[in-house]
Amino acid sequence: MRAAVWYGKRRVVLEERPFPVPAAHQALVRVEMCGLCGSDLEEYLDGPVVARPGTVLGHEIVGTVIKAAADGSGPPQGTRVVVDVVNGCGRCRWCRAGEEGLCADLAVTGLHLDGGLAEYVVAPACRLISLPGGMPFSVGALAEPLAVAVRAFRKTPALAGRRVVIVGGGTIGMLCAQVAVDYGAATVAVVEPDVGRRALVAAWGVATVWETDAAHRRSEIYRLTGGDGADVVVECVGRPGSVAEALNFVAPAGTVVALGVSPSPEPINLLSLVLKERTLVGSAAHRWDTDVTHAVKLLADGAVDVAPMVTHVFALDDVTKAFTMLAAGAASAIKILVRCTGPDLSQELLS
Repeated sequence: MRAAVWYGKRRVVLEERPFPVPAAHQALVRVEMCGLCGSDLEEYLDGPVVARPGTVLGHEIVGTVIKAAADGSGPPQGTRVVVDVVNGCGRCRWCRAGEEGLCADLAVTGLHLDGGLAEYVVAPACRLISLPGGMPFSVGALAEPLAVAVRAFRKTPALAGRRVVIVGGGTIGMLCAQVAVDYGAATVAVVEPDVGRRALVAAWGVATVWETDAAHRRSEIYRLTGGDGADVVVECVGRPGSVAEALNFVAPAGTVVALGVSPSPEPINLLSLVLKERTLVGSAAHRWDTDVTHAVKLLADGAVDVAPMVTHVFALDDVTKAFTMLAAGAASAIKILVRCTGPDLSQELLS
């Protein structure tokens, strides 16, 4: 089968690899689409950060079960699914609590284990999430990043009637903004410099903010939030200084959720954090049974509109072009998907 293998900085090679052989508890999934994520970009530009060289990247995966698990778990052959990518040891206290993302032996499909930028992938069958029959794969491919937004707001007070600010209008920021609206936030604002992205966000009825001067940005946030800042701020940028700025936007006793990942140390105003009794919390992984399943429901219900966010779709043969576009950082490229569908070899694989 064809697979996009990552070997280090700016080295993604499309090559032939053997078909993955599923263990008894795993299903074999024919990959239909796989999204490119900021973490894929980090590995491509600066890796290895987390990923292992020689691994097939891609963790935003949707496909079709070609071979059901031999142990009888999970969905049957032919089911359209989102592939959960968070794999723990299954034995530690975190795994027993369903929090595999906190496992000391965490292995993420697409970073530590071969992922979805390939024609086929294997995955634990019991954690495959079925897609509604009418949902396009291009929509289902956003379930994994949407689960990141769902998870982030599990770390905050209930949003109904609260003031929410999202720092960064990329894929995760746009998803967070829509989830906040669906959860009943009284005010939702996105801080984003690009005018095109601000226009897209505004079409969802979300306020947008951008002032070149940081002090002016803070003043505008305080104006929109009634004078004392946001109750909840979600930082989705991951650049040096972005967490410190997010803390400048939050009200006393408010909560900042850090989703972005910066490679450099982040200085923060600890005195302000402590004396104003603010909360700073990180969020990274997600649970298949709560976060991913709820993300699929939000997509199915139309509560979150991802179609305008999918700006580019590349064939697997053109995966290097997809990474080049991602690395260029063009604001017009919001969500890039790779269509991985290869020939239907289900009969050969099942024989």
